[in-house]
Amino acid sequence: MAADPVLEYWAEMMKRTPITPEVMAQWKAVADRSLEAWSRALSEVMATDEFAQLLGTSIEQWLAAQASVTGTGNRAQPAALAAQLSRIEERLRQLEERLDGRESTAGVASARAPRRGRRRRAE
Repeated sequence: MAADPVLEYWAEMMKRTPITPEVMAQWKAVADRSLEAWSRALSEVMATDEFAQLLGTSIEQWLAAQASVTGTGNRAQPAALAAQLSRIEERLRQLEERLDGRESTAGVASARAPRRGRRRRAE
């Protein structure tokens, strides 16, 4: 297996004596080189046909598993969501009507009742 250039660079820096007070700058240089090395390696792997086939297979399996868990296909989901949204909207409309009815009866009752001084809220 080929030697890791990042580790070689770090070992070379550690051989220097004394270590400079710019340890963070040295660490950043090592981290940057490591990131570049990983980026190159992953880019090479991701450019292969084998990776594309593996990724395609993984996505297909994930979609199949998702469909089996939800019990619906991708086409049925929007219809089910639309039906659920309609039920929620209807329920909201009913609640708004109820609240409007209470507000109007409360307004009539408060108009009939004599006004008294303000009550202090208990704190």
